[in-house]
Amino acid sequence: MLSCHRMRPASEAAAEFPFVDFGGVSSGESDSLWGPDKRETRQEQADRAYGFVTEFLRNRPEREIAVVTHSSFLFTMFNAVFDCGDDEDLRSWFMTSEIRSVRISFSESQ
Repeated sequence: MLSCHRMRPASEAAAEFPFVDFGGVSSGESDSLWGPDKRETRQEQADRAYGFVTEFLRNRPEREIAVVTHSSFLFTMFNAVFDCGDDEDLRSWFMTSEIRSVRISFSESQ
């Protein structure tokens, strides 16, 4: 497995970016999702994206949030979690450093 897929320790990122609050980073110093012999399955990634949306984003008080992550996670989130209908622009692969502004809403039944 490629070690570039492994998360950096939060302390290392905090030292490099002292102006960022890393207090909400729950994974801390080790990456429990990375292993030298196994990658996260598509279903596992979809489950993680669903949890991120329903347990984190949904409960944030802010109205504007930037989500910065890998293109595969964004692709999974837009195709397995969000209902984008037939909008191919939203469902397409994210290019490097691509920015998309979207408005999401949650129904009470979720």
